[in-house]
Amino acid sequence: MANNNENKILNVPNLRFPEFSGEWEMSSIGEQFELYSGNTPSRMNKNQFDGSINWITSGELKEHYISDTKEKISEEAAKNNSLKLLPVGTFVIAIYGLEANGVRGTCSITTRESTISQACMAFTSKMDIQNEFLYSWYKKHGNIIGIKYAQGTKQQNLSYDIIERFNISYPCMEEQEKLIRFISLIDQRIATQNKIIDKLQSLIGGIGQRLTAGKANARLMDCLTCHSSTLQESQVLESGKYPVYGASGTCGYTDTPDYDGDAILIIKDGSGVGSTSFVTGKYSVIGTLNVLKPKKDVSTHYLYYSLKSFNFSPYRIGLAIPHIYFKDYGKATIWLPSNEEQRRRARLLSLIDTKISAERNILDMLAKQKAYLLSAMFI
Repeated sequence: MANNNENKILNVPNLRFPEFSGEWEMSSIGEQFELYSGNTPSRMNKNQFDGSINWITSGELKEHYISDTKEKISEEAAKNNSLKLLPVGTFVIAIYGLEANGVRGTCSITTRESTISQACMAFTSKMDIQNEFLYSWYKKHGNIIGIKYAQGTKQQNLSYDIIERFNISYPCMEEQEKLIRFISLIDQRIATQNKIIDKLQSLIGGIGQRLTAGKANARLMDCLTCHSSTLQESQVLESGKYPVYGASGTCGYTDTPDYDGDAILIIKDGSGVGSTSFVTGKYSVIGTLNVLKPKKDVSTHYLYYSLKSFNFSPYRIGLAIPHIYFKDYGKATIWLPSNEEQRRRARLLSLIDTKISAERNILDMLAKQKAYLLSAMFI
């Protein structure tokens, strides 16, 4: 790689393949691409969603390539709603709901002919820039674009008028193709790493169900005590000695922890109701969590793996904001073997969990590596 850090006045990236030289060209998105936003067929006619044509929604733009969709529409639905059938290789981004981190900057390349919802925008190259090059450019800039340029109050979105005016720098076609191949190799490695993690999670799920299955002989409330908190996320500190846990992990810190020792945290209300995690040390939690602590001669790790595969659905109350109560699900019975057997089984599952953590660390490093290369090799 050639380092161009000293060429501040030239329109070139900081890092470049050594066989290429000269400044990159600059143009606008509108000049280089045909832009198109989709539509949503009426759900009053169920036949419109009884077809074989891919219909992409913004929440499905997670990977580099998208080949299948959760919902598919009929040819009649595509025709009635003026939905264009986009060719293989079309670049698609999310343009609605950009107030949410994790939605901004999401994009994919189609590998099958597809249609899109109105929450997406499609790009087809018409001049000098390949769609795959635009994909990497957008992976570098998309999150910032969503923060700085999205409009709206409750739901922020990007419009055609905004997107078409963005300038994009690009090299000759040969250099584009080499950059595309290089980034594609990194994405393939990331996709492989995700598959490794998925398989390990399936493995631990299957083994966990087998190892914690047996004739139910103990109620959860006889094995655990339940604690709740009234602490709100707005009350926690940005820094401190001990963590405060929320639904998605650490959400702040405190200097006066409420709990000490091993515990199982369960989300008791919201979209992730029933999700389970294991914590130890000194900590506090916000009010959306139940803190379950073991009673004498019960393995917290064994109960944790039992509850990871536990079906909370019969105990959920509410539609808009579902929630669960320990007084209800605590009456459920589970298989509780001898303490020695609990620990033996929990150790096996813990080893797989450790392996998953290690693989996730590798995935994080790959993601950071890709982010650095995008920042250095694209303008």
